[in-house]
Amino acid sequence: MQSLLEFKVQYFDTDAYGVVWHGSYLRWMEIGRVDLLEKYGLQIEKLQNEKNVVMPVIELDIKYKHGAKLMDEVVLLTKIIEKTRTSVTFLQEISLKNSGKICTSATVKATALKDGRVQRNVDEFFVEK
Repeated sequence: MQSLLEFKVQYFDTDAYGVVWHGSYLRWMEIGRVDLLEKYGLQIEKLQNEKNVVMPVIELDIKYKHGAKLMDEVVLLTKIIEKTRTSVTFLQEISLKNSGKICTSATVKATALKDGRVQRNVDEFFVEK
């Protein structure tokens, strides 16, 4: 299962030169991870509000390859590449829609914390459809 999101780079995502600011990619990736988790039946706000569970990022390896620019159409791919008892690792790529050129590629590892403690079985939160 994967998430594919498309959007256009907005002014607030760029620096003074019209190039996407590096932190914007991280914000977009968060959107992609939440979208993918929803496809697995996992709603972040319900976990937090009803079970006191949060899923913080604990590891991030990101490569900036090509800068997207103002009004470029980009595609964000998100998929799970590894799931252990205590963590979930995502592969995320942001590319230009027209050319397919990869702008940013990252692996992002998150864990589940319940009441401030690491959960020993993240599988209990995943309900595959």
